[in-house]
Amino acid sequence: MRPRVKIGLIVGGIGLILNSIVAAAFGVCGPLLSLAAGATAGYIASQKEKPASKADGARLGATAGGIAGALVFVGQIVGAIGALAILQLTGLQIPFTNAPAPVSDAPMLIAYYLSGLGVGICFGTLGIVAAALGGGGAGYLAAPNPADPRMMA
Repeated sequence: MRPRVKIGLIVGGIGLILNSIVAAAFGVCGPLLSLAAGATAGYIASQKEKPASKADGARLGATAGGIAGALVFVGQIVGAIGALAILQLTGLQIPFTNAPAPVSDAPMLIAYYLSGLGVGICFGTLGIVAAALGGGGAGYLAAPNPADPRMMA
């Protein structure tokens, strides 16, 4: 397995667990966690693979970051649905509406959980993009500068 994939999976797995917790508490922070996971994966992958150029470093960093971001996306979905389940089962009051009772009619429960799924997908998609961009940037910065032939003369 290539280091970029391996590092992306490791960092993404850690991010999945962290984002499940973070997204349940405060879902808006998910894309920031994705950005950090993507940048970390891109940097480490670029250090491991030693790309020949900055462009290669950006490519492999974006790949590692995208993989990490996809796993953090799963954590965003789990956190969003988990937060709704916690709100519903505990009966906590939320500012803009009331959570339906666990024994509510099916259409209301479906709409309640689909709205949470939609929010999770929205923030998760932003997170994937942020992770790939962060990974590409970190991979670019971690790649060595090729020697300029004009400077050698």
